[in-house]
Amino acid sequence: MAIIFNNNSKGKKAKAANNHIYSGFWLDKDATRIGDVFHGKSNTTVKALKLRKYQRAIANFVKILAQRDVPVVFKGTESFTDNQQVVLATDISDKNFDVSAGLALHEASHLKYTDFQVLKDYLKNSHWQDADFHEKSTVKQILNYVEDRRIDNLVFQSSPGYKAYYHKLYDHYFRTPEMANVLKQYRNCTWEDYNAQMIGMLHPNFNVNALPGLRDIAIAIDINNIGRLKSTAEALEVAQTVYQIMKANIEAAQAQAQQPQAGDGEEGEEEEGNQPQNGGGGGSQEQEDGNEQKEQQGGGSQQGAGEMQPQEGEQGEDQQGGAQMDAQADEPELTPAQERAMKEALRQAQQLVDGQVEKKQGAHALSSKLRSIQDSPTDFSPVGEGSSKMDCIIHEAYKQGHALVEFIEIAAMNYSDRTAQHNSRQNELRHILPGTINPHRSDRQHSNVTEGMQLGAILGRKLLTRREERSLEQNRLRTGRIDAKRIAHAGYGIENIFNQIHVDKYKNANIHLTLDASGSMGGERWYNSIKLAAALGKAVSMIEGLELQISTRDTEGNNPMITIIYDSRVNKLGYLQQVLAHIGCNSMTPEGLCLEALLNKKLLIPTTPLCDSYLINVCDGAPGFNGYGGYSAVEHTAKQVKRLNNELGIKHVGFFFGSDNSSGFHNFKQMYGTKQSIAMPNASNAMQIAQHMNKELMSK
Repeated sequence: MAIIFNNNSKGKKAKAANNHIYSGFWLDKDATRIGDVFHGKSNTTVKALKLRKYQRAIANFVKILAQRDVPVVFKGTESFTDNQQVVLATDISDKNFDVSAGLALHEASHLKYTDFQVLKDYLKNSHWQDADFHEKSTVKQILNYVEDRRIDNLVFQSSPGYKAYYHKLYDHYFRTPEMANVLKQYRNCTWEDYNAQMIGMLHPNFNVNALPGLRDIAIAIDINNIGRLKSTAEALEVAQTVYQIMKANIEAAQAQAQQPQAGDGEEGEEEEGNQPQNGGGGGSQEQEDGNEQKEQQGGGSQQGAGEMQPQEGEQGEDQQGGAQMDAQADEPELTPAQERAMKEALRQAQQLVDGQVEKKQGAHALSSKLRSIQDSPTDFSPVGEGSSKMDCIIHEAYKQGHALVEFIEIAAMNYSDRTAQHNSRQNELRHILPGTINPHRSDRQHSNVTEGMQLGAILGRKLLTRREERSLEQNRLRTGRIDAKRIAHAGYGIENIFNQIHVDKYKNANIHLTLDASGSMGGERWYNSIKLAAALGKAVSMIEGLELQISTRDTEGNNPMITIIYDSRVNKLGYLQQVLAHIGCNSMTPEGLCLEALLNKKLLIPTTPLCDSYLINVCDGAPGFNGYGGYSAVEHTAKQVKRLNNELGIKHVGFFFGSDNSSGFHNFKQMYGTKQSIAMPNASNAMQIAQHMNKELMSK
């Protein structure tokens, strides 16, 4: 098999390669920030979002390899393939993503290259009480190992870009210090020990002299020439051969054990006599150096793979192997912890060979959340600096208009009229919609929406002049378009036969209204913010070339959250009326964190030669949330505001509910600028925001 048998690299380079995350080259950088994918601060939603990214990425890998759509499912505690889908456990994170990707590719390669019918036919009518059951079950285990090496080699040959993921997989399961202990400790002539040594063939310390007949097994499998096996049937023949070698040596050892009169010297001679004079690899440093030299010279069945090849003059290695076996007695005994770790490593490697990789059970809440957000327009973005780094949830709720309306309609039904299907559907919708949506309407909030719509109609009529165009035509010019009325003059040497038409009209404009949905905004401040949002929504709907997005900034658990509830390019005005009547505020103020997430995900519309872009911020205090606060949070928010201006050319204005003499407004001005900050001591004057935008939009 084209795998690196003896990975003899050492030092910093080897350590760096081992820690390198190959998926970082192509996977969204938001999903590859080392060490924080499933950190304690992330809630279930963020964990499920990251798991969904992995699921989609691995599904793409599997689809490319299998050349067909193969479902990749995260569930349960085991990773395997059932010839229909690839199942991965939910215990996946940044650090083990490459291992999980390699595991998924390995399982997918079974779907493409393995003939499952061969094993079914071999095990047909087999029962545990049958005399040959032990043989068939053991051959099955050996076949799993040989077939794994065969199909992995095919992937290496057809898709060399996947090698790195396989190397990570082998390093994780087969090339660990615990597996090195397995190779030292499992040296008795038993089925278990032969199986352990066979699995350990991929470890650099593998020694063909560890057990009688182990060299014959290595020759029979011949990993470095595994490409000679063209089918699962041929792999089965090799597995049967290996079984017979194991059986013969185990029976010989048992027979020898029943003859206590035989001396140790005779036994040693017989064991040495069982060793063939040619064949597979070894794990000595001398052998590794030979491999490296052959690799540099282009030798070996897989060029550049660095596998262990049979060497000339193996007799010297037999002596070396015997010395190693004699030295085994000098090995320090394993501590109980080391012994447990060794057995666990062997168990995990055996499970990989058997195609049943057991991993930690994913939390039920995480699995349920993953199912519920599969098609949800929810994402996340790493935000913050220093100790305030965290993940911000981004919920594009405006894309869930039908689901939100259905959620509200079910909540409005009488309990006696609801069916079990209604209750089930409501619970399902509750998991995919943002938590800021309150299905029970507030009469006061509803009346504010109605009043806002009326005020918006007045504002809209004032803005109707934005539709007007003025054109000025200038004749007798030396440049421009040819004036048909003066073209006859061209023959008389007159050059002023051109005209130009100058059209004077307003540019298109886009407004992003973002509302602070913290608990302190409750009451009059929130009601008036809702009224403002309704007024702007109504006014924008009356003007062609004017668009509006509305978002709220709040929190979910230990994560900031930005929820885009409306986009006039997608939603109708009736939808806005419903959502504004049911959205609430009850959280903290992750101001700059939410702005950073909008910028990172490019959810804000930039200013262009054809469109002016504005951002209106409404809040009532300084940023503060879960360790994010004080002067550092003010500075961070100011930095995001500068990014708005410098990177996207967006004009901004901030409205502060509170006195212009308060310390909160002082911080507010530091974040949004003195000229762009307006204090409103009376929340009922929120409509002055609409008046301000009227002036901005009517200026050219």
